[in-house]
Amino acid sequence: MKIPELYEDYFAKRNFKNLTAIQDLTYESFLNKKDLLAMAPTGSGKTLAFSLPLVENIESRMGLQVIILEPSQELAVQVRDVLQPLLKLKDAKVMALTGGANTKRQVDKLKKEKPEVIVATIGRLNEMVDIGRVKLIKANTLVIDEADELLSNEKLESIRAITSRMKDDVHIAMFSATASPIFDELHKWFGRDFEVIDDRENQEYRRGIKHYFINATNNRNELIRKLAHDKKFQGIVFFNSSRQLHKTASDLNYKKTNYVMLDSKSSSQQRKDALTKFTTKKVNLLLTSDVAARGIDIPQTNTIINYMIPRSSEEYIHRSGRTGRMGRNGASITFGNDHDYRNFKNILAKDFDVKNVVINGEGEFVKSNKITRAAIAKKDEPKKKKRLRDQKNKGKRKTK
Repeated sequence: MKIPELYEDYFAKRNFKNLTAIQDLTYESFLNKKDLLAMAPTGSGKTLAFSLPLVENIESRMGLQVIILEPSQELAVQVRDVLQPLLKLKDAKVMALTGGANTKRQVDKLKKEKPEVIVATIGRLNEMVDIGRVKLIKANTLVIDEADELLSNEKLESIRAITSRMKDDVHIAMFSATASPIFDELHKWFGRDFEVIDDRENQEYRRGIKHYFINATNNRNELIRKLAHDKKFQGIVFFNSSRQLHKTASDLNYKKTNYVMLDSKSSSQQRKDALTKFTTKKVNLLLTSDVAARGIDIPQTNTIINYMIPRSSEEYIHRSGRTGRMGRNGASITFGNDHDYRNFKNILAKDFDVKNVVINGEGEFVKSNKITRAAIAKKDEPKKKKRLRDQKNKGKRKTK
């Protein structure tokens, strides 16, 4: 499918010539307001898949028409930024409502701007609804992005509470990179049938990602420091726990390694500042929990590191999807031990070609069976120490 006429000039300036597969597959269904569940790999363009038809359906200055739900503050702001220039083509506005931001300021902005589209996190949206600042009954479309997470057990009831306050015939569209058991029960929970479009097998936009496993125990921080000192490196390190994140951050800070950090306990401004420094390449290392794994699009990210084995294959897919976006090259690295490697390769990353590697003295990934740790240590050994060791060995040989 060609670029719709409304966007021809806009995308021509950005050298965007064709829709991606998921954008093409979902366009007509969304435009015709069919209830929809769309699944496609990370980095395949799902945000534009709902944004393009959504904007076409917008009526300028007719009040709130669309609610988009996102799992994190960062993703809500990112989606808002994608929509802003597109909605200007229809003389319409979009606003992000996120937790952590100043509530009074958001209330004042709602009154002043009267946006046609609201991108929100669940908690802040419910807060605005409860105080009467957002009238859900006015909206005719609900987009549930990252649906596998937003429809999880602890959030499903909140989503249903939101839909119960909307029109009976509200158009619902869900987008996700991974499947979920809840997707088989959508009729039960929402009382309607959904058209399912599943393009997850299409790996066209992820072919540039190489998957590596590194046997590491006590030297993980040193490996991160080694990678971060490469000028070409621009990477995100994911942690399974906030405690491990802060412990590693403290160690890197002690050893004077520059980094920024995203944590659920950080304020909105701290998180914004961290992302700004990383996206503008003022800092090339970002430490985070899974708050940044969902949908965040930072094109220059070329390396993803799992400090520990991810807890599920879905988690690995979402994390590794932060690199190699839209066919670019990238590396997804996972740290662990021998036991971890077997579980990781056979269960968590069974759909990927995972190479067991080490990092040599030049910072290159080399197959672990072709280079030993002793060889690496010897290569990295200071020259002076190496000379003393060689002299000592030479003396022993002469004695013999």
